[in-house]
Amino acid sequence: MVIDPQTRELEIKLALIGLPASGKRQILQDWSSQQGDGRILYTRVGDALLYRASFRWNNLPRDDWSIKLTAYAAEGEISHSAISEMLLKDADGIAFVAPIDPDRAQAIRDSLVNLRQVLAYLGHHISEIPVVMHYHQAERLPGFDPNLLSDFLGIPRGLVPHVMSRSDDGSSLTSSLALLLQKVMKKAEEMINLGEVPA
Repeated sequence: MVIDPQTRELEIKLALIGLPASGKRQILQDWSSQQGDGRILYTRVGDALLYRASFRWNNLPRDDWSIKLTAYAAEGEISHSAISEMLLKDADGIAFVAPIDPDRAQAIRDSLVNLRQVLAYLGHHISEIPVVMHYHQAERLPGFDPNLLSDFLGIPRGLVPHVMSRSDDGSSLTSSLALLLQKVMKKAEEMINLGEVPA
């Protein structure tokens, strides 16, 4: 996180992590379209595609401040942990994207374990970084209770916020971004109030 008191701008990095074909690119597209131009750049890394979107969010974390953010996601078979390390290195917030698919429940849990392991390798604990669980593709299981998936993943209820969205309805795809920005803003404001950043 970079806080510039001269330009009154907060610069952050966000990462969308999760299984292949979980909808991360669709979510990233909606994030970028919310206040940006919707443009997504991509690079092929082996069998995976690495996506990046950069845009600005105005009037945050305080009045007359703005956030310049870059968000990353990878799609495809990620066979090397170096890609996950690259996404998570210096990340200020993480959206863990899990498809609502009972057939992939164990794979989702394994992916969450891998997230914790990569963060530990980078010298972080998952509790130190703002994290939001984004349960996507809810149309696959009508009446789904997201708390059940949190229970299966071993996430105590109320500890990590979650949102749920559908592939066929983009109205809630940016909910995870809003939650992440709230958490990141809180950290930034604490740093400013503690005098770690000049006013």
